[in-house]
Formats: sequence, structure tokens, C-alpha cells
Amino acid sequence: MKISESTLNLIYSSLFFISINVSADEIADKISACNAALNKDELTSAITISEAILKQAPNHREGLLCKGRALGAQNNYDAALNTLEMAAKQSKSGFDEILSHIFIGNLHKNNNKNMEAIASYENSIKICETEKNDKFKRINLNLIGEAHIQNNNLNAALASYLAGSKLAMNDNERADSYERLASTYSALGKHDAAIEYQLKAVLMQQKAGTLDDYANASYVLGQTYEKAKEYSNAEKSYSKLLQFSKDNGGAYYEAKTSYALGKIKTITGNTESAKTILVEALTIARNIGETKLASEIETSLKELDSPKR
Repeated sequence: MKISESTLNLIYSSLFFISINVSADEIADKISACNAALNKDELTSAITISEAILKQAPNHREGLLCKGRALGAQNNYDAALNTLEMAAKQSKSGFDEILSHIFIGNLHKNNNKNMEAIASYENSIKICETEKNDKFKRINLNLIGEAHIQNNNLNAALASYLAGSKLAMNDNERADSYERLASTYSALGKHDAAIEYQLKAVLMQQKAGTLDDYANASYVLGQTYEKAKEYSNAEKSYSKLLQFSKDNGGAYYEAKTSYALGKIKTITGNTESAKTILVEALTIARNIGETKLASEIETSLKELDSPKR
């Protein structure tokens, strides 16, 4: 039986497309594996997988991104920057460009090159505005705030966080923004504003966060009162969180909050109560294997027992 040329062409085309699809599927699997290794901090493995991707598909954007991020995590700044910039050139959409600038900005920020980081994030924002992508504009504004914090430029950080807070789309994002604002106001010594925003964060976490999110926000509220020297409110906040931790089986926060409450009792001169609470905190910390916390509590107890000079 003679096979016509058109039939051969059809068979060849089918095999060609099958080959392309198999190759694409293999690369997709390798990209998933590379990102998984990166998330597990298995950096050597991530680089090995990314190089296999790039051998199969030179200049593959996702392969370059994974390799660049892994190199950055290995503190290989120059190679990481070169690789991430190569990935940026392979961007096929505005969103690709947004992400590329963020990854480059993060590399700069992690290496304390904060002005370069801010420039990268600002480039990302320009594309966000063109693409009308407020979600990633907010992310960039928060990253700019973090870079300003590293530069100890608290007022600039505050301005960036405030701008980002206006783009929050849900209670989780609002909680994140409020926590950033509270922390920055506190660092600036603007304690009333810090307390206001941390209270808002607690309410948002209570509505939309996990139990841990709510517990952490409540703990930070106690710290915020403490920094403002509002010890009565700090004690109330810690006491409320302590009961919440007991009710919800949160042994870690029970120990941590008891420790904080014991320190407040010490500050306010209620030494005997402080000792009782700190001993309880120490027992819980030891039982759950929190050795660092237990060591801190032991130090506080020793200081309480030391004779005053």
C-alpha cells in the first residue's frame, strides 16, 4: 500500500506537535519542581533543575527566574542579578514585567541596596498603573516601605504604607496594612496612632485571619501599649490573649503571653504575682520544647530573685 505525500505530512505534523506537547509538559513539571525546591530552601537542587530547564529550552523565562532567585538566596548577587535581568528580557506580558521587576527589587533589598530596590519597585508600579493592577501596585508600595525601613527612613516608609493601605481589597490585606502602619508609627514614637492602627489590625484578624494571626496581632497590641508605657492597657490586652490561648489550645501563645504579662507585673512592682506567672510560663515553654523562650523566662526569674543594690 502506497502512502501519499499528504498522509506523510499529516503523520509528521502529528508527531511534531506531540513532541512539542511532551516537551512543554516536561518543562512545566521541571518548573514546578524547581519552585518547590526553592520554597524548601533546597537551593542546590533548584539550580540543578533550572539548568536542566535551560538546557532543554535556552532563555526560558521561568527557568531563569527560578535560577536567579536561587542564586540570590545563595548570596551570589552578581550572578543572580544577571540571570534575573535575562529573565526580564523574556517577558511576554505586562504581568511578566511586573513580577520581574519585583524579583530584581527583592534581590537588591535583600542585599541592602535599597535605592536600587526602590527603583525596581517603582518601575513595577508604572507597569501596574498601565495594566490597572492595583493588587500588585499595593504589593510594590509595601515593598518600597520595607526598603525605606531598612534605610531607617521611617517617614518615607509611612507614606508608602499609607498609599498601599488605600488599595487594600479585603480584610486580610487591610490587617496587613494596619500592622505595617502601627509598627511604623510606634517606631516614630507616635504611640496614639500606633495603638489605633494595631487595634484595627486586631479587629481585621478577628474577622478574617487564622487563630494564630489573631493571637499574634493581639500580642503585638500588648507590646504597643507597653512601648507607650500604658501598662494597665498592656496588662488587659495580655490577660485577654492569655485566656484566648487557653480556650483554644494555643500553648505557645500561652507561654509567650504569660511571659509578657509577668514582665508587666514586674514593671508595675507586683513582684510576687510576676514570679507566679513566670514560673507557669516556664513550665509551659519547657513542656512544648520552646527552649529559647524558656531560657529568656529563666533569666527574668533570676533577675527577680537577685538582691537589689
